[in-house]
Amino acid sequence: MTNNQPLKIANLSDVAAVVSAQGVPVHGADALGLALHTNGHLGADMLWVPAQKRFPVHTHPGDHLLLCLSGSGTITIGEVTYMVGPGDLYMVDGMVPHAVGAGDSDHILVAIGAPHKPVDSPERMTFTDWAGRRVDIPIFVDSQ
Repeated sequence: MTNNQPLKIANLSDVAAVVSAQGVPVHGADALGLALHTNGHLGADMLWVPAQKRFPVHTHPGDHLLLCLSGSGTITIGEVTYMVGPGDLYMVDGMVPHAVGAGDSDHILVAIGAPHKPVDSPERMTFTDWAGRRVDIPIFVDSQ
């Protein structure tokens, strides 16, 4: 935002109500996403992960803050899986292999990160194994 641009306000409840219908496919994941804000470096997106779906093990440029708005889900880091639910906020080091998944209900998250890459960009995440080595075929956590 520059001084001559108006402030953009996104209501998270309103966006959460439409992300599953209006979101774009997230590159490499069974999820949809909508951009909330970006200034070209820092950005925020809303992600919708359908029940029982997940992201593969991956890394990405920069770190992410993730806020669970609704549904049950998981974050797996270092092959340890943590349960998350509405109101939970956590930070992921982008260079540490990790995977996000939905539990028995759809999982809606806000992802804030820098540098920001669009949800459908192949530059948003790199598929890796748990040691951080790049892989061509995505690895999914067996149990979410």
